[in-house]
Amino acid sequence: MLVWARSVRVWAGSSGTALLVGAWTAMALAIPAAPVLYPPAVAGPQVTLSWSAVPGALGYRLAIGTAPGVENYAQIIGPVTSVTFAVPFVGTGYVRAQAIDATGFSAPSNEVVLTVTSLTPVPAAPVNLQAFLSGRNVGLTWGPGAGGGSPLAVVLEAGSAPGAANLGTFVLPLSTSVVVPNVPPGTYYLRAFAANGSGRSAPSNELRVDVPPGGGCSAPPASALSATASGSTAAFNWAGVGGVAGYRLEVASGPSGPVVASQVFGAGTTSVSYPNAPAGTYYARVISISPCGAQTPSAVVALTVAGPGGGSGSGPRTPNPAPGQRLPLPNMSSVVTAVGNAYRGDLLNSCTEHGGNNAWLYRLVRELRRYDTRWGLNWKRGRVGDMSQDVVTYNFGADADEGTTNVYIIDVIVGHCGSNPEAAWIDQTEVTRQAGTIGRWTLQPYLAAGGTP
Repeated sequence: MLVWARSVRVWAGSSGTALLVGAWTAMALAIPAAPVLYPPAVAGPQVTLSWSAVPGALGYRLAIGTAPGVENYAQIIGPVTSVTFAVPFVGTGYVRAQAIDATGFSAPSNEVVLTVTSLTPVPAAPVNLQAFLSGRNVGLTWGPGAGGGSPLAVVLEAGSAPGAANLGTFVLPLSTSVVVPNVPPGTYYLRAFAANGSGRSAPSNELRVDVPPGGGCSAPPASALSATASGSTAAFNWAGVGGVAGYRLEVASGPSGPVVASQVFGAGTTSVSYPNAPAGTYYARVISISPCGAQTPSAVVALTVAGPGGGSGSGPRTPNPAPGQRLPLPNMSSVVTAVGNAYRGDLLNSCTEHGGNNAWLYRLVRELRRYDTRWGLNWKRGRVGDMSQDVVTYNFGADADEGTTNVYIIDVIVGHCGSNPEAAWIDQTEVTRQAGTIGRWTLQPYLAAGGTP
């Protein structure tokens, strides 16, 4: 960069008078050095770029192109040396960085290749990892994390020191518990990850497990649990067990999980109640914990919370229509559009025939049910067990929800298994009737996937 500066010389005249003679000259100011761009870290659509700091830099400019040396998009960011963002494409990009100071931009950095294979985010980390011992058997339980992409498996890491995984990494089917038999005596440090096709989540809490020699940690007796509901209040009571260190109450959305709530209590607590519990059917057990860490679960008991109005859902419910009448179809197109924009990656990955899943459809049902619990899924052409992957239904009559055919049938994904599916709002009720078939309301797949009733 060139700047102009005035140089001044001082001369002594013959009479002793000082003379000032000035001249303008051009001076070159050094542009900033180019940063060094490091290889990117990619987890689904989430990408982290980092680079070396340049002294005096006021910010940096990142550019990406579809081919080496090509620039299709650029953005200026502040004086940081790392940035994480969601890439809105699947494929390969070529990234460069420049430093910026008062003189302008540096030369481009080295170019790194960025390859994104999925627009599905990695799952959220599992929560509340806990262990219990029964002789040499180590049982582990955890809860699903909230947010992120839908998990397909759970990964357990074991190490002989905090943060280490030198004793093994084990991939499990999607679950919230496992029992590891015949564990040798020793000290183990464990953590759990949720995983899908885009990678694995951040780790859960780390857990230290001490397996004593000889398997001398005896399991406590099981307690007996009872559960009752009054309106939206759920109450749990259990029999005290002598000599225990405490209890853990677990509440799941199905007989075998997943766990939706888990809380540890001291040895003196044998009852607890929860006001404002979401409506639905739950399955609970209480676990006795011995001072050495061994744990014994009670039998699972079922509990149905009706909610403040005696309904069966997580949100309000439109009252039944008059006999022989049907409710009008609520227009929820704006909700469908909002969920489509917020979870674009899940929408693009919503075709199970191409290896996707129903995470986006379940998110939409959950959001619709916040407005009216008459919203649900659809058994395609009335065949129980064959769920429509791109349809929601609305019970317009006075029948119980599950299994009713008195429904509006709404197609919510257009171009579903194509290359660019979009959120939609298409009433297919009359088309379905004219074709001589039916829709059948269900919430079973949503509940089986861990959704809240």
